[in-house]
Amino acid sequence: MSAEDYNAGDIDMSIADSDDELDEEDDVNNDSSTAMDGAPTDEPQEEDAAIARRRAIQSIMRDPSLSEPERRMQIQNLMSGGRMAVTPPQAPVLPEQESNTCVHYERNCNIVAPCCNRVFGCRVCHDEFSSTGHPQLNRFTIREVVCKKCNQRQAAGNVCVNCGIQFGEYHCGICNLWMARSKKPFHCAECGFCRVGGVESFRHCNECCMCISVNVFHTHNCFKDKYKNNCPVCREDMFSSRQSPQDLPCGHAIHAHCFRKLAGFDYRCPICKKTVVSQQSMAAAWEARARDIAEQPMPPDLQRVVDIMCNDCETKSHRRNWHFLGVQCPCCNSFNTVVEQVLSSGNENEAAQTSGSA
Repeated sequence: MSAEDYNAGDIDMSIADSDDELDEEDDVNNDSSTAMDGAPTDEPQEEDAAIARRRAIQSIMRDPSLSEPERRMQIQNLMSGGRMAVTPPQAPVLPEQESNTCVHYERNCNIVAPCCNRVFGCRVCHDEFSSTGHPQLNRFTIREVVCKKCNQRQAAGNVCVNCGIQFGEYHCGICNLWMARSKKPFHCAECGFCRVGGVESFRHCNECCMCISVNVFHTHNCFKDKYKNNCPVCREDMFSSRQSPQDLPCGHAIHAHCFRKLAGFDYRCPICKKTVVSQQSMAAAWEARARDIAEQPMPPDLQRVVDIMCNDCETKSHRRNWHFLGVQCPCCNSFNTVVEQVLSSGNENEAAQTSGSA
């Protein structure tokens, strides 16, 4: 009989005998072995093994420290003689727990998310630990907090109603924000929420709809609602993002950390494809590429005559010689160009020359 044939009901039936009955069986077996002394037989050993197995089963069933699945596994292993590798039960899948440890803000309270009634360190923790598809937390809808010191749940404020501890050095009742003053937070009424960096270091631009550093406020390129767009690299909303944006020379905006990653392999704006480095800085690179093209002319069968457009100066040029390293714009010397049309190829040129010589 296999180990799987023993269900819970079979196990209970197999241990229904009492210890007295097992003792009687021991006496009977001893008498039998004495009466049949000298006769070669394996039956006494088999009966002794069966009695020992039943006693072990009784011991397992009486052990209060074992759970029902553990009892079942040990009995199955016992009945199989230890030859069966018993797989322990899988750990139960626990429901997702909220995170009360916030790494984003220094504060003495946790927030209660009104959308799911769960406690989180901050709204960013809610968005990070919530399951896929769960909506982001609206900071303006927070109505309750939980004190980290006394665990008192209460209406949103900056002082605990139970122990009197202050929740944050800086508190904005509009944005429901609690944080340290080391990052110089301030509330911008035009933006509609709090920003960091110090109110004295920024001015709000009504055209761009963003707080701009005073160092570049008078020289920045103004676009209508320029920052009310997603970052072209990470696709995060730049207007409400906690990451600082950066203006490109073309006027488009991008996250500063995304721009640093992009600059590692591309020198162009991901939106308009203009060169994000000044022409003076790129002049040496353009000259080096022009020298490489002059030293490596295209073979006759790969030569092309093309029309191009320059992404930097937006000038179209006609009948330019194509090269796999790029086609230089005759107006601004940039190699940031695209081929608009192929006028002729090497095979066509060779055929025209053969026809003309004939």
